[in-house]
Amino acid sequence: MNSSSTAVLFLFFLFSANPFSLPATAAKEPVLDTDGEELRSGTPYYIQSATPFAGGLELEPLFSTGIPCPKIVAQSRFTNGLPVFFNPVDSTSTNTTVYLSTDVNIGFPGFDAHCRSSNTWRVAPYSTLPGIWWIANGGEIDNPGTQTLLTWFKIEKIGAAYKLTFCPTVCESCITLCNDIGRYTYQNKVLLGLIKGYAWPFVFAKAPQAIEQVVEKHSE
Repeated sequence: MNSSSTAVLFLFFLFSANPFSLPATAAKEPVLDTDGEELRSGTPYYIQSATPFAGGLELEPLFSTGIPCPKIVAQSRFTNGLPVFFNPVDSTSTNTTVYLSTDVNIGFPGFDAHCRSSNTWRVAPYSTLPGIWWIANGGEIDNPGTQTLLTWFKIEKIGAAYKLTFCPTVCESCITLCNDIGRYTYQNKVLLGLIKGYAWPFVFAKAPQAIEQVVEKHSE
């Protein structure tokens, strides 16, 4: 059994399975950025805490494990953090809008040379020391299905802001697991991991145009 299949099996026992589907007649609602414009694939954004001055997101190593890789998605303190790109499962050349409740890859631009991995997000194997499923780098873009189940996330509304969830529906034969993504304070860092019922609210702010060229190069 490979590591991805093992991780999915562990998730089945750890979290409750919640069937997730939209009514066939439901119109898809676009995710909006802080300017009130639709979120687009190929455009860089900062994922920022909806709490003022709480910072954006970046990558941090989890040194306590003795292994510096993979790196964990962490909240940057008082800065915008790193820009991210979104890759919706249903994105086309004519429709790049990111919609609520739709499977999407999320990732930072570039390549982690030290870990020799992509900066696309994924649910990392269960960390027994703190007992948390961290959100880490090393994921895969596209190829929806069983082997990439841990790399697909969703955006949902939470009040006037948004929350990130792990609730993949890219595999019809797979069990659908629905869990929020929340914050954990660990070793003086604020790290993102799967959580039940305590999702942290985020907003999406456009990154500068200069960064867009980096994202476009990364997406080629």
